[in-house]
Formats: sequence, C-alpha cells, structure tokens
Amino acid sequence: MNKKQFKRMREALQTIEFSNRSGSHIGCIRLNNNCSDLHNDKIIEIAKEFNRLQIPYLTEAKFINNLGKADIINLATHEIYEIAVSESDESIIAKQNKYPDIFKIIKVRV
Repeated sequence: MNKKQFKRMREALQTIEFSNRSGSHIGCIRLNNNCSDLHNDKIIEIAKEFNRLQIPYLTEAKFINNLGKADIINLATHEIYEIAVSESDESIIAKQNKYPDIFKIIKVRV
C-alpha cells in the first residue's frame, strides 16, 4: 500500500464506529443474520477477491453518529459496495445521502 492509499484508509477509518457489534476488523468478514443468503454470499465473494488483491476492507461497518451501516467498504478507494438483492434504487440513493461524503457507493445487483 502506498502513502496515498494509507492516508485515504486512515481518513475512512475516522468515520467508522469501532465496537464489538460493528464490523470494525479490517479484512474480516462479518455478516448480518437478517440478510438473505444471496446477499451474504456476495459479500463473501467480494471480500475473498479483496483478500486476494490485498485490498483493506470492512464488512457491515457502522458509521459514527448512526449514519448507517455499509455492506463492504474498500478503505483504499473510499468505495462502498452495497449489495442489492431486493433493494430499490431509491433506497441506495437514500443511503448515499446518509453516508459520509468521502464515500462513493457502488451498487451490486445479485
């Protein structure tokens, strides 16, 4: 990881709530029991690819100040991957408006 990516990762981590209930362990997969198998399988698939490419990520990460919870965050690029199984485009847009401004949402349809 170069200095620019490390700086971006630190900036992203400053928006995350760190606790046992939050997906606050870099490179670890945390799943939500309330989500479908399709949703959780896609998170695992993306996380495995990030592991292979040595990309730092968080899953089911909660933002500070209750700004929501992201499915998977690429910490080096400030991209949030939102897995949409039955979720509407409007719901994804609403999440974008809730999340910190530094992040860009990538919608992943399953």
